[in-house]
Amino acid sequence: MYKVTPNPPLSPKVETIDPKAADRALSHYLHPGITTKHEPPSAPQRREEALINASSILDSAAATAYENADNLTGPHRKVAMGVVHLIELAQREVDSVLEEEPPTVTS
Repeated sequence: MYKVTPNPPLSPKVETIDPKAADRALSHYLHPGITTKHEPPSAPQRREEALINASSILDSAAATAYENADNLTGPHRKVAMGVVHLIELAQREVDSVLEEEPPTVTS
């Protein structure tokens, strides 16, 4: 049977959608005259958010490099696995910074 409309695309992963961005988009379209002021995040929050984003990017890069290495042989595979190793080292560095306890103020 011929379908006039194509199948809908696969649903995106919910965890990849930024909830803040979704709230802003909904507010923009549902309440166009109302603007909300968002306080900019503090420096430690921006730093932690940047590190979390870097960690996510490194995870994606490692997965891509692994996939590429699986399709290679010989010296090309060794180079790809070397890239994986470098990505994992960078991932460990980012993780170690994220796991550090913030300094506490004592009075």
